[in-house]
Amino acid sequence: MNPAQDDDPRVPTLLVYGGGDDRDAAIARLAQPVAERDPIAVLRAGGGIFSDSTPGLGPHVVMRRVPVGCLCCTAGVMFRVAVLGLVHASRPARLLVDLGRGDHVAVLEAELQRDSLGRALRLVGRVNLDASPEIPALTWPADLHPQ
Repeated sequence: MNPAQDDDPRVPTLLVYGGGDDRDAAIARLAQPVAERDPIAVLRAGGGIFSDSTPGLGPHVVMRRVPVGCLCCTAGVMFRVAVLGLVHASRPARLLVDLGRGDHVAVLEAELQRDSLGRALRLVGRVNLDASPEIPALTWPADLHPQ
């Protein structure tokens, strides 16, 4: 790990979007446990864009579905409340924010870095599943892997 990031109390956060039918497999791959005791939080935001079943992610994953409609329009309040509520309740080692189709990714990425969300979260990247066809090869950034 990067020594400067070891002291960073913010939750490493990864945006995931696109992918259609492969989204659940990608979320399952990225939600692999960091350590036995550390939960991974997954926020699935949007309405009507996910499969009806919840992927088998294991007991270390805390998932919340948030039907907030257009994320760009609701990022000001509902999105912030959902993200902070999930992080506060689960105290995750990592957070995945699944944006569905990926509408307005840049706006939401900026929202995650400002004000209260920026103090709680450290955005480490984004994954466009439409541009990443190799689901089995998906991983978090290398500097977040435990030594």
